[in-house]
Amino acid sequence: MTLRDEEIIDRLMKENTSFRQMKLQHLEYEKQLEDYQKKSYLTPAEQQEVHRLKKMKLALKDKMYREIMDYRKREESV
Repeated sequence: MTLRDEEIIDRLMKENTSFRQMKLQHLEYEKQLEDYQKKSYLTPAEQQEVHRLKKMKLALKDKMYREIMDYRKREESV
């Protein structure tokens, strides 16, 4: 039986402190980006910060995806 990503994420959130921290940090980056999107004008420094946050958010998403794939492989090999 293959697990859906949502099920794996739920399990990792409960079992894996590192994954849970990544997920929470990813949500924090998303919240910060939403705050910037609410502004009608961004200064050049704010635009740089938005760019930096997007890169960091994407990097975390990639790490979480690898954790999900690793978990799936471990579960399917059992």
